[in-house]
Amino acid sequence: MNQKDWQILSMIKKEGNISKAAKKLFMTQPAITVRIKKMEKELNVNIVYRMNRGVQLTPQGEYLAEQAIDYLKEFEEVKGFLHSMKEPLVGTLKLGVSNFMTRYKLPEILQQFKEKNPLVNFNVTSGFSREIFNMMQDQDVHISFVRGDYAWQDQQHLLFEEPICVASMNKVDLESLPDTPRIEYKTDYKLKELIDTWWMENYTQAPNISMVVGQTDICREMLKQGLGYAILPKLVVNDIPGLYKIDLKSKNDHPITRSSWMLYKERSFELNIVKAFVDFIKTIDFQEPI
Repeated sequence: MNQKDWQILSMIKKEGNISKAAKKLFMTQPAITVRIKKMEKELNVNIVYRMNRGVQLTPQGEYLAEQAIDYLKEFEEVKGFLHSMKEPLVGTLKLGVSNFMTRYKLPEILQQFKEKNPLVNFNVTSGFSREIFNMMQDQDVHISFVRGDYAWQDQQHLLFEEPICVASMNKVDLESLPDTPRIEYKTDYKLKELIDTWWMENYTQAPNISMVVGQTDICREMLKQGLGYAILPKLVVNDIPGLYKIDLKSKNDHPITRSSWMLYKERSFELNIVKAFVDFIKTIDFQEPI
């Protein structure tokens, strides 16, 4: 078996069938089938079940696919370590980044780091913070940026804390909030939990949700048109002129905030590229424009 065989097994596992795996690997389906037959002959096991509607991994195939994923991950780490032994910094940095950070912070950060280290490349995956945290746990990325507090057992660095606020183009007061049209948006469950807890502590009536949108960017546009109020992190709407904002506070009059973190593993400092990026991030004041 060679490197391509491991990639085929890994991709079949990830995509669920040979046809999708072939597209991802820029191969034909018959070419992958030939490689699988050679592997089966070499190992003297059946890797796939052949059925009328396609194929399915056998238990032996499932095991090989899991081993392929681990092998390829370790191989990338070895390559990264070898690259990190060279000067100047060179290699690919794998980042998992929350949607907010991807939109509002990451482009400038990467541009500044790239200016200093032109041979560094970035492999960026964005998503909700829970998804990014899971990627960090699975070691699919070198460094992750998440919003909210997670039970991370290794290294972390607090980037910033931001208030959660009620925002509206029309002046609102907190007492009339349950009767005022609200714009809801899909977000990470930790932020939703934070907002829902504040609401239940202050109101017995459910919010008057007038619309639900897919993400905060759309919510911003609806807010700007005066179509209702929203409860969301303040940095998302700070640049909207004329917007009324009321910071949320707890029963004890403490500001309700959301923390953003950089997470990484101490052992990843074996890669110079990771250490250099972490050190760079620690020099940034995220409360100021980057």
